[in-house]
Amino acid sequence: MKKYFFPLLILGSLYTNAQVTNDSIQIEEDPITNDSIILNQAVVIGYGSVKKSDLTSAVSSASSKDITQIASTTAMQSLQGKLAGVNIINTDTPGGTPTVLVRGMGTALGGKAPLYVVDGLIVSTIANINPNDIEKIDVLKDAASSAIYGVRGANGVVVITTKRGKTGKLKVNYDSYFGVRNAMNLVDMANADQYITYFNEQRQATGGSLISTNQQYNTDWFKELLSTGQIISNNVALSGAGENINYMFSINNFEEKGILAGNDFKRTTVRNNNDYKLFDGKLKIKQNVSATFTREVPKPYNAFDLAYRQSPLVPVKYQNGLWGAPIFNQTTGEATYVTQPGQLTDTFNSHGNPISTLYYDNQKINTTTLQGNIEAELKLAKGLTVTSRAGATKYSYKYRQYTPIKSKWLAANPTRTTAEFEKLKAENSQSVEWANNSLNFNNIETYRWSWENFITYDRKFGKHSLNVVAGVSGEKRGIGEYSDITVYDVPDKEQYWAVRHASGNYTPLLDQNNYTPIAYASYFARVQYNYDNKYYVSGIIRRDGSSQFKQNGKYWGTFPSGSVAWNISNEDFLKDSDVISFLKLRGGWGRLGNAEVPYNYTTITTSTGSSNGNYVFGPGQDLIYGAYVGSPAYDISWEIVDEWTAGLDFDLFRGKLTGSFDYYNKTTKNAILNIQQILSSPYEKNFYDHAAKIENKGFEIALNYSDKTSGGLRYSIGGNFNYNMNEVVSVKKGYEGMTGGSLGNGQITKRLEAGQPLGSFWLLEADGVWQTQEEIDSNPHLSSAQPGHLRYKDVNGDGVIDDRDKKFMGSYIPKFNYGINISLDYKNFDLNISGYGAGGNKIYNGIKNTRLGGENISVDTFNSRWTGAGTSNTNPGAERDQVASSYYLEKGDYFRLSNVTLGYNFRDKIDFVSNLRIYVSAQNLFIITKYSGFTPELTLDNDKSSRYEGSPYGTTGVDFSAYPNVRTFLVGLNVEF
Repeated sequence: MKKYFFPLLILGSLYTNAQVTNDSIQIEEDPITNDSIILNQAVVIGYGSVKKSDLTSAVSSASSKDITQIASTTAMQSLQGKLAGVNIINTDTPGGTPTVLVRGMGTALGGKAPLYVVDGLIVSTIANINPNDIEKIDVLKDAASSAIYGVRGANGVVVITTKRGKTGKLKVNYDSYFGVRNAMNLVDMANADQYITYFNEQRQATGGSLISTNQQYNTDWFKELLSTGQIISNNVALSGAGENINYMFSINNFEEKGILAGNDFKRTTVRNNNDYKLFDGKLKIKQNVSATFTREVPKPYNAFDLAYRQSPLVPVKYQNGLWGAPIFNQTTGEATYVTQPGQLTDTFNSHGNPISTLYYDNQKINTTTLQGNIEAELKLAKGLTVTSRAGATKYSYKYRQYTPIKSKWLAANPTRTTAEFEKLKAENSQSVEWANNSLNFNNIETYRWSWENFITYDRKFGKHSLNVVAGVSGEKRGIGEYSDITVYDVPDKEQYWAVRHASGNYTPLLDQNNYTPIAYASYFARVQYNYDNKYYVSGIIRRDGSSQFKQNGKYWGTFPSGSVAWNISNEDFLKDSDVISFLKLRGGWGRLGNAEVPYNYTTITTSTGSSNGNYVFGPGQDLIYGAYVGSPAYDISWEIVDEWTAGLDFDLFRGKLTGSFDYYNKTTKNAILNIQQILSSPYEKNFYDHAAKIENKGFEIALNYSDKTSGGLRYSIGGNFNYNMNEVVSVKKGYEGMTGGSLGNGQITKRLEAGQPLGSFWLLEADGVWQTQEEIDSNPHLSSAQPGHLRYKDVNGDGVIDDRDKKFMGSYIPKFNYGINISLDYKNFDLNISGYGAGGNKIYNGIKNTRLGGENISVDTFNSRWTGAGTSNTNPGAERDQVASSYYLEKGDYFRLSNVTLGYNFRDKIDFVSNLRIYVSAQNLFIITKYSGFTPELTLDNDKSSRYEGSPYGTTGVDFSAYPNVRTFLVGLNVEF
């Protein structure tokens, strides 16, 4: 039966499970003329909807206008700085998706992202959703509202409602834009003369060959590496509705060319939403189906790191066409690999050529995502309906990578020859390291389905209003298979890149397996009651079972919530107020779960493992074959989150000034961490365990003022500010003092301790620069450094600089973020300006700290360096140490002007169109920051050290090679027929 299920959805049995009628989700474009418009808007809260004025919980909403105002790959990217309590950290990589945090970070590892629900269907990502297809987004921020999703609501819920046909004749909408992009806020790097001076100062201090001041090359690696990117989108939508049917069909083609040559992303999305009314409207059937196809050409982003580090004396290519390498003649000091008899070469550094790195990288990724759902809603009696809905997602991922091993080996050193390679290949005939090339294919096929049934009772009895929802839900995800194969020595031409064309004596590497599906079963109920639109009570209970956490059965958990609200403005003493149009107090508590967490599995180490399990003992000293447990399979469960919240919503001066204030206290009671082994541990490998209690508490403020002048100027000024304090409240015994944030040179930057934020930096405190050898000699126990090295504080006064002198110095998690949005309309012109920022966090400038010698440096580093006694007591000299210290820790505060858009609407000027608007837009015009790296906006998932990325005790918050921010200029067109 399963094999027929999804094709039936595609053929038309699909649904949209938006929880409201078409009319109730209309987004009014004019919040100025009527103060009741915003309050009467419907907010989708899962398995139902409620008027905004009747909410007892914290929800932030965005309209289609907010979403499409900024050109972006996914909808959440364009909402940065627009939703109170929602911190969105963008990435400008082609096809990239942002990190989204709702009310801080309580989850330390996987599953920090909120739950995404698209037309009622739970999905793993919204990267396949065309932003033009979205009608509105509601973010359930607190436990009082998110508890309806139980074990998956701990990090907030993003509820997306897509567009549907509206009553009236056929409408055709065409939206198009074209833009160009370039890198912004690049670091100014030293030129050839500056590099020569710095390099020679370093060699004079450490020993080694010097380079001459006369050099042939002065390469600007960023100029050579970067190109002008492009962004193109074309969207066509047809919609309409009759008496018993409405329809919407859209197709979108989105293309993004990155600022790295060849780095491209293309996406085509097709969507069809239909609604049917049968039996005089007693039966409603809704269908929703979409298909998304992406084509991606990735490029290695470490090319930016190489461009930052590589010497300007190295050319892209030598005059004979060979790739440039960091080699110089020891005798002449000239940056060349050509030597005379008896002369030797030396290297500037151990880094590669950024351009050749791009040239030899050949990857392609194709994905297909099919999503569909169907809903049937039957009215059984007045106020009583039963709803059944089912949905499915089919995902296909195909990856191909061709690696020219021989060509890359030759390009790395211009003195190498083909004959040399062939000799090494013959001597190592079984080693794939010396194959001519390799070809890798990686295929993933997954499938998930869900089926939900629930009853809704909605009635009014005089001054009493009651809404009750109760139902059951079942879901299975992770159904599918994975295969990965690598072969060697295929022909060089792309048309022959296939497994069957592989040759040579190398055994293909093959990995193929089926995923272990995860099943969920749930029971849920919600009761909402209000008396006379003044006093509101809401309660939720959900019981979730998951097959992920307990063998041979389901592990069950119960997740309740309760909230209340008081609409003060409906009391007699405020009913006739000319100032207060709406005023409501609300508060609540709830318990949530996070099931998107890593799990353990037992590993057994034997004599064939990384360590030897054998042992020699006994009278005869016999060799006994043995094994031991490499890591334990601790029985962990989902994380549990408790949250208290209180809020105030208000509307003043008949809708001119609206706003809200929220306070929350959110505690993750059993956060999971990757536990590191110590020398006395009985285990060899790391494992996961419930290790800490983490608290996030803070407040959110959102304000908006809208009005119009007598001259016809309409304006709106809005802003929001969110403050969040993250703290590890307690740590499980035995796990205190766990460290992380490795710099890859034996230095660590972070430590786990109660009373500090997650991922807190733990560093020595830089205390100036050693000026003279005499100064060093007078403090023999404090440092073995040389003049020009950083000096560190002896915090405990024991005369030794070691870990006991380290201090906690803040976290990479922002303490606050904010946004401002301004819109002006005058006659046919419209102007929109928006900006956002964050702060209170720290960034460790790892790219500046971790140096092996001979790398290029920034102009600022060159100009401010120590060059002798008295020249600087802040910045070290050219030969500096690499100790993890406060010197490399910088403030992460920034403000970015994210969007300026000017449009003109030809409404009523062209007979055959209903609406025609053209506009020009500039995105990311500038950034204000003191951070000296590429960008202070580091995604929280940049740590690739484990299967669960973004570990607070990995390299998250340490800037090793960030993708630069890009500035975009575009022109666009909106037409409606």
